[in-house]
Amino acid sequence: MAPLKALLVPVLLLLYMTTPALAFKEVKDPAKAAQIHDDPRAVPRATLGWDKLAGTTETEKRIRDVERPVAVFTPDIQALDGKTFLVAGFFLPLDTGERSRSFLLSSLAPTCPFCPPPGPADLIQVSAAEPVTATLDQVRLQGTLRLSAEDENGIYFHLEDARVVPNS
Repeated sequence: MAPLKALLVPVLLLLYMTTPALAFKEVKDPAKAAQIHDDPRAVPRATLGWDKLAGTTETEKRIRDVERPVAVFTPDIQALDGKTFLVAGFFLPLDTGERSRSFLLSSLAPTCPFCPPPGPADLIQVSAAEPVTATLDQVRLQGTLRLSAEDENGIYFHLEDARVVPNS
């Protein structure tokens, strides 16, 4: 029986690794996103607010003699710059403290520490008015949205003076 177990584990691992990664499918239609979330292999995706940013794409631009990606915002997204914005997402800490005023908000649940979100519109850098407690649950935040098409870190959205909004 031991040789069978030794063979079974690598085979199951191989099957699991070759299964499509549903978490990394770009799904802009909320109805389709809900269907994918019903699949037990799917990584939870936040939807509140992210649909308004989904039209963001990237292009290459030469900046200081280096080609790098920059954001291309649709007119609807450009209109959000400087406006109050409500979004729900997953807390990604930038430091080791339990509470933080500066962190990232992701549209995808942080199930893999080495897997960045798949698209340019799946990450927001947050500067909170008050420290926010790190959690694995979704956090609803409201603040002033700022666009940064040429951000050196590739984070094109910033939420300033953000505050936690309780679930209603």
